Amino acid sequence: MTKSLWMGMVLALSMTTTSLCVATSDFSRALNANLSVSGQMTPEKFKILLQDGFKSVIVNRPDQEAGNTVKVNQLRDIAEKSRVSVIYQPVSSGAISQADVQEFAKYYNELPKPILMVCRSGSRSAALFNQAKAQGLIHE
Repeated sequence: MTKSLWMGMVLALSMTTTSLCVATSDFSRALNANLSVSGQMTPEKFKILLQDGFKSVIVNRPDQEAGNTVKVNQLRDIAEKSRVSVIYQPVSSGAISQADVQEFAKYYNELPKPILMVCRSGSRSAALFNQAKAQGLIHE
């Protein structure tokens, strides 16, 4: 086997492996070592994310929100098979209250980690975390 053919095979293999890793990590965005956020959920995407080792899930997207295609009970059914707890803390987009921030902080501090937060785009979940952190409510 020539050196150029060998190098081409190694490059192709490494690119394939990298593509697979990126594909699964594209489903969520880490905010710290203990928390990631994810957007629009499907049962298939949720199953893949649970394989990443999340021990808890907080769903911030209301079941009745426009465009929501998967309800919290569907996610809970999938999570139970992996022994992952699901907390339903619906928060309206653009209307996060101080009570929402305090409730999230309580969950964050008590739930097994790592935690996955789910909403439409990940922004609402990230805002909850960032506000709780800025207020000193998060215990690392």
